[in-house]
Amino acid sequence: MSQFKFSVIAVVFCSLAVLGNGEITVPPTSIINLVSSSGTSDATPTSVTAGANLSPSSSSKAPVSPLETASITSEPTSNAVPAASPAKLNTTTSSTTSTTTPAPTPAPTPAPTPAPTPAPTPAPTPAPTPAPAPKPLPPPEPGMWSYSDKATNITCILVQFAAQLNVTYNKENSNTTDHFQLNVPKNATAVNGSCANDTQWIQLSWPATENSSNTMLLVFQVNQTTKWYELKSLNVSLVPEVFHNSSFKEAVELWHGVEWHSPLATSYRCAPPTYFNLSSEAAIVVAKLTLSQLQEEAFRSGKDKVFSAARECGGDDLPDAVPIAVGCALGGLVVVVLVAYLVGRRRSAARGYLSM
Repeated sequence: MSQFKFSVIAVVFCSLAVLGNGEITVPPTSIINLVSSSGTSDATPTSVTAGANLSPSSSSKAPVSPLETASITSEPTSNAVPAASPAKLNTTTSSTTSTTTPAPTPAPTPAPTPAPTPAPTPAPTPAPTPAPAPKPLPPPEPGMWSYSDKATNITCILVQFAAQLNVTYNKENSNTTDHFQLNVPKNATAVNGSCANDTQWIQLSWPATENSSNTMLLVFQVNQTTKWYELKSLNVSLVPEVFHNSSFKEAVELWHGVEWHSPLATSYRCAPPTYFNLSSEAAIVVAKLTLSQLQEEAFRSGKDKVFSAARECGGDDLPDAVPIAVGCALGGLVVVVLVAYLVGRRRSAARGYLSM
């Protein structure tokens, strides 16, 4: 066996020698890089090229038959781990980063904000205290007054009533109005009067201040044809002192026109309140007069102070023609009914005779 190996080696060397002496030009052999399939070896194989650029010996001139040029590549047989290729290495470079902690910057001290000055709170304006409303006057008390003729001592006028005035007027230098109430006291005095044949009057007076008085004047007039008399006018005079916040310098005159009427020798009576609207000449003062429990009589012929038979106020003021007309109509109706009854009865009797 060893001889066989030796023979093979000898043949190989001889062939190499022959190839080296020939003049045959062998094209360069390409180097084949064998890389394992696993790709784990980066070793470069060693190529051995036989007969490359070999020149024949100067002493040998014999032709040599051309031979194939064999390119033998020897691969490493060792199991050594191939050297690592200068590929990119995973190199970890530790760098020390020095962090400089800056000194803490002190927070800027804010400028002190001045406290807002509160707006002065205005003192609440007290609501004006309204003047206390005047207490309502109590109902007036009725009084009785009369006037007698001094020559004959005949009491020609006799009146009785309870009177209250509600007065409204304009204030001085203002567009507003004011008002007040006053009662005619029952102890007012009949200070003057007249017992004339056609016109009679009586004047009542009561104190308003220490030096002045208010007055009321009732004027009666008679109709000698009809023998009826009536209240012709009613006048009230108020002194300026009773008008507060006014510019009146003289007494204010208020008046009312014709009112009730009654036959002679008969008194006029009205128990419910009777209202009279009074006005002044310039219409700057108006008043309402309320008379209650009223009874009056004028043109009397007696000396006593007792009222004659009374004629009540209201529907009794109808003229006499009205009841006369109503009576006549009722009488005519009765006559018509009676005639119709008699005619009907007469016809019934005639029919009875015919049937027999």
